[in-house]
Amino acid sequence: MKSTILLVACLFAPALVFAQNSINGKVQSASKEPLIGASIKLQGKDQGVITNLDGYFELENVQKTDRLVVNYLGYEPDTLAPVFDKAMLITLHESGEAMEEVTIRGRSQSVVDEAPFLNILISENELQKAACCNLSESFETNASVDVSYADAVTGTKMIQMMGLDGRYVLISREGIPNIRGLNSRLGITFVPGTWIQSIDVGKGAGTVINGYESMTGQINVDLFKPESMDTWYLNGYLNSFGRMEINANHQVPISEKWSSGVLFHASQMSTEIDGNDDGFMDLPKARQLNFLNRYKYEGDRLMAQIGVNLFMSDNAGGQKGFGFNSDLSTSSMYGYEMDTRKAEVFGKLGMIYPEKPTQSWGFQYSLSYQDFNGGAGRRIYQGIEKTAYGNFIYQNVLGSSFHQYKTGASFLYDDFEETFNSNTPTGLDTAMYRTEKVPGLFFEYNFIPNERITVVAGARTDFHNLFGTYFTPRVHARWEFIPSWTVRGSIGKGYRTPNALMENSSVWISARELVFNAELKPEVSWNTGVSIAGSLTLDDRPLSVVADYFFTDFTNQLVYDMDVSSELLVVNNLSNGSYANSFQIEASYPITERLDAKAAYKHYEMMMTTNGVLQQIPLQSQDRFFMNVAYATKYDKWKADMTLNWNGPMRIPNTSESPVEFRQPSESPDFFMLNAQVSRGFRWGSIYLGGENILNFKQSNPIIDPENPFGSNFDASMTWGPIAGRVIYTGIRYKIK
Repeated sequence: MKSTILLVACLFAPALVFAQNSINGKVQSASKEPLIGASIKLQGKDQGVITNLDGYFELENVQKTDRLVVNYLGYEPDTLAPVFDKAMLITLHESGEAMEEVTIRGRSQSVVDEAPFLNILISENELQKAACCNLSESFETNASVDVSYADAVTGTKMIQMMGLDGRYVLISREGIPNIRGLNSRLGITFVPGTWIQSIDVGKGAGTVINGYESMTGQINVDLFKPESMDTWYLNGYLNSFGRMEINANHQVPISEKWSSGVLFHASQMSTEIDGNDDGFMDLPKARQLNFLNRYKYEGDRLMAQIGVNLFMSDNAGGQKGFGFNSDLSTSSMYGYEMDTRKAEVFGKLGMIYPEKPTQSWGFQYSLSYQDFNGGAGRRIYQGIEKTAYGNFIYQNVLGSSFHQYKTGASFLYDDFEETFNSNTPTGLDTAMYRTEKVPGLFFEYNFIPNERITVVAGARTDFHNLFGTYFTPRVHARWEFIPSWTVRGSIGKGYRTPNALMENSSVWISARELVFNAELKPEVSWNTGVSIAGSLTLDDRPLSVVADYFFTDFTNQLVYDMDVSSELLVVNNLSNGSYANSFQIEASYPITERLDAKAAYKHYEMMMTTNGVLQQIPLQSQDRFFMNVAYATKYDKWKADMTLNWNGPMRIPNTSESPVEFRQPSESPDFFMLNAQVSRGFRWGSIYLGGENILNFKQSNPIIDPENPFGSNFDASMTWGPIAGRVIYTGIRYKIK
C-alpha cells in the first residue's frame, strides 16, 4: 500500500536556514506515532539521514530532480519527490499480509538498529508467546532478563539483569520511572501483561534524561495507547493451580483530537497448593484489581495525556489454612500476608513546531501514594511511600540535524514511612522515616553525522537534600562499521537509595535476625560495556548475532550478608570489593519459512565481599543457556512456541554453624525449565493452551525445618529453584478492532 503524503501549512523559514536545496519534515505511522530511526535516502546516491526521537529529519543538498526513498522496518517503503518550501509530513503504513511471514515474526524481538546503546525491543507478538499474566512473566521468551523466585512462601518473582538484582534496573512506564522505592521488589508483579504493547530492554547505563537511578539497565514499558488500541480487547485465563484472570481493554473515542482508553484487570487464586507435603502453600492465595483510565489530546502543536491508575492486591501464604483475614500477631499458624494499595495520577504535556520540526518540548509528571501492610510469622511490617515526579525536556539542533541536544530539569520527591516489628526476644524493632527532595539538571548531546555513526554524551547534576550532590556522566557510541554489523560502547555512572527492608522481604520468611551495621548511604556504581550486533546470510536466510560484555563496579553498595551466620542477616555499607562481569551471546535464525529459532548463552561473574571474603553472590547462577523455537502456519492460523532454560549451579550461603540435619550443601544442582504454548488464531482473536515447568522440576525441601516455623532454625529464604511444579493453563483473546 502506498503511503499518504500530507503537506502541512507552515511559515517560510529564513533563507539561511532553509535554502532551496534543503528539506525537512516528520515521518509517522498511520496512528500518528513518530517513527524513530526511519531512513530517508536520495535514490541512487550515498546520501541520507535518519529521523530523531520525535520522527523529525532535515536533509541538505537536495535537487529538484531527486527522489526520496523512505524506509522503516515492518512498514511499506515509499518513494516521493522532495518539497522545498514546506515541512513534509510523511505517513508510512504497516506492511500487509503479503509481506513474508518470516520477516513479520522476526520483528517480535529485535535489536533497535538506530539506538546508541544496546536496546532490545519486545513486541506484542513476542509477549503473546507466553501467558504473560504480569510484567515479571513477560521475559520468559527473552534472553536479556532472567526471572527467579525470591523465597519458598511469598511466590514473589524477581528479575535479574547482567546477573545482578532487578533493583539496579530503572523500570519506567513510557519514560516515567515507575517501579522503584518500596515497590522495587513487588512492583513487577503488579503490571498486567495484557496492558503491555511493547517493552524496551536497554543494557548498560542508559540516558541521563530519565534520572540517575539506572545502574545496569533500563526497562521501559509501553502500554496500549488510547488512539491506537482496539475498540475492545478481552482476555480470560485459567491454570491448573486455580488461578483465574479477566482482562478488558476498551477504546473510548471522544473526538478527532481527543481519545480515551480504559484498562481493567482482575485475578484471584484461592486454592492451597502443597506439592512437596511440607505443610506450607507452594504459592500464596492472591487477589488483585487494577484499573487505568487515561485521555490523550493531539492537536496541531499541543499534545497532552493524563491518566489515573488504581490498584489493590492481597496475598496470604504460609502454612495451609492461613487466610486473608488472619492476624499475624496472634495466629498459631505461620503465615505471610501483604496487602498493597496504590493510587496514581500521571501524564505528559508537549509542544511541537511544524515550522521548526527539530524543536520541541515536553513535560512528564507523576503523583502517587502507596501503602504496604503485612509481614511473616510474628514479624509485622508497615510502609507508606508518597512520590511526586516531574521532568521537563527541551529538544533542538545546533545548526543542523547532525548536532542534536536535549536539556531540561527534573524534580523527585519521595516520602517514606516504614516500621518493622520483629516480635522476637532478641529482635530489633525498626522505624525508618525519610524524605528525599532531589532537583536536577541535565544535558545530552547527540552527534549523528550519518546513519552509520551515533555518539551520545550526557551528564546530569542532582542536588539531594540528604546525600549531597550527584554528578552522573554517561557516554554511548554506535558505529555500523560494515553494512548490517554494528558495534556499540558505553560507560556511565549511577546512584540509588536502597530500601533495606522491602528489598529483602524474603529474609523475613526465616528466623534470621536483621542486624544493621551501617547508616543509610546511596549505592554508587560505574557500568562499562561493549556489544556487537549484525547478521550474515546462511543458506539464503539471515543469521542474526548479538554479543555483549558489561562490567559493573560498585564504589558503594549496601550488602546483605547471609554468610556471617545462619541466624543473622547483617547489613553493611561496602566501599569496594563488589563487582559483576556479564557476557552474553545470542543468535536467531529462520530454519524454514515458518520455523524460527534463537539461542543464547550467558556467563556471569558476580563477586561481593561477605563475611570478610570476596566470593560469588549467593543464589544466582553463573552460567545459563536459553533456547526458543517458534512455528507459525500461514497467516498465523496456528502458532506454537517452546522455551528451554538451563540454570547452572548456584552458591548457597554458609550454614556450617547450623545443626547437622539443617546444613545445606555449598552449591545447588543445575536444572532445566521447559515452557510451551500453542494457539489457534481466528478473525476475532485466538485461544491458547500452554504449560510452564513442563519437566516438573522442583527444589527438594525448599524450607528448612518446616515443622517448627517459629523455631530458631526455620528458613524459607534459601531458594534457588522453582517451588511449585508443572502448571497447565488455557485462555482466550477476543478483539474488536
